[in-house]
Formats: sequence, C-alpha cells, structure tokens
Amino acid sequence: MTTATASNDRWNMLLGQHHLLLLLWWITTGLVVFGSVVAWDQGLFQVMVGADRSHICLVLLLMYAIGAGHTFKRSLYLSRELDGAGRLADALRNGQLGAPALRDAASVDAAGLRPGFVTEYLADLRTGKQPAEGEGGSDLLDAYATRLRGAHEFGWFYIDLMLKVGFLGTLVGFILMLSSVAETGALDAGTMQKVLTQMSVGMSTALYTTLASLVAGILLSIPYYLLDRGLEALLQVTIEIRDVLLPARRGA
Repeated sequence: MTTATASNDRWNMLLGQHHLLLLLWWITTGLVVFGSVVAWDQGLFQVMVGADRSHICLVLLLMYAIGAGHTFKRSLYLSRELDGAGRLADALRNGQLGAPALRDAASVDAAGLRPGFVTEYLADLRTGKQPAEGEGGSDLLDAYATRLRGAHEFGWFYIDLMLKVGFLGTLVGFILMLSSVAETGALDAGTMQKVLTQMSVGMSTALYTTLASLVAGILLSIPYYLLDRGLEALLQVTIEIRDVLLPARRGA
C-alpha cells in the first residue's frame, strides 16, 4: 500500500466520525461568510457590483448561493449515512447485532436500525435484487454508488457553468470597451479622455466578472471535493461490512 493510498484511507475513516463532513461544510461556509462580511465592510462588493455594467456578478453570486445550498443538502445526507454506517459497523464488530438483522427491510426495522444506504444495499444484496435497468454497471454496489455520484457530477458541471458565465461577462466587457472606440470619430484631447473612461468601464466589467466566477468556482469546488471523499468513505465502510464484518458474524 502506497503512502498516498494509506493517507486517503485514513482521511476517509475520519470523514465517517461524528458528522465531520457536515462540520467541514460549516467551517468552510463560515469562512466564506466571514470573508464576505469583511469585503462588504471594506466596500469591495459595492465597487464590484457598481463597476459591472452587465450585472453578471449578481448572477454569479446567486449561482454560488444555490450551489452552497446544494452542497449543504448533500453534506447533511452523506453525513447521516456515514454516521449510520459507522454505528452499524461498530455494532457488528462488538457482537451487538447479527447478520439476520440485515436480511430485509422488515428485519432492519425490527432491529432498531435506521434505514439508509448501507442497510438498503445489504437487504437488496441478500434478497438477490438486481440493479434497475439503465443505472450502469452489473454490480449492485456500483448501481447504488452511481445513483449517489450523479448529484456530485452535477456539482462539477455547475462549477464549470459558473466559469463559462464569467467568461461570458469577460466577452461583454471587451465588447463594451471596443464599442466605445468604434463609435468615436475625430480624436482630440476631450474625446480621448471620454473614450478612455468608457474603455475603463468595459475593462472593469470584464475583470470583475472573471474574478467573481473564479472565486465562486474555487469556493464551491472545496465542498464538492469533500462530498466526493465522503462518498468514497461510505463505499469503503459498506465494502468492509459486506466482505469482512458480515462473514465474520456468520462464522461466529
């Protein structure tokens, strides 16, 4: 096992402890909110919005808020699933739960377990259910993982869309800048000063929209990366329960 693989395994194990995934979301979002308050207090937001004639910066701020809400929803869900999987693994290790408790949904409820990703997967595995057509992959766990991974793939598409919206603002800014030159006839000192002022407006629009899209994309990529690692941790615990803990309980 390489050092990088061992480090990833330790990181995945940490994500499953005490809702750490959700806690990391709160920490990163809290830092973003703190930075936003400082930027507002220093007048940076006001300068950015005022200089952006295309108003694309406001669109990017709204897109970031929507993305942050999506990451919170997914972090809450995965954090609960990781916590439930960890509790199930601990119960199997300590002999507090037997393999028959995971036979089907009724047995899961009777054992006092909260239905979730792991319990549903194990119940379907024991009853011999196959993945639904079109979910991809012949293995049941692959089908379950694909179902969860789709939301994360939307996140990376969403970040790419934000960057393209910022690039659109860059093009709008350059169009505003060049149009001021195209509409100018004879150049004298007064006209040249007016042209430079209009060009600065277009350039500020291009730069601020690019800056807003890059910052928003970077800030959103952090929680989506953590979500990907959280899903890996959940799959790792599921495989451990399936291949190690359940066979050990059957042989006990």
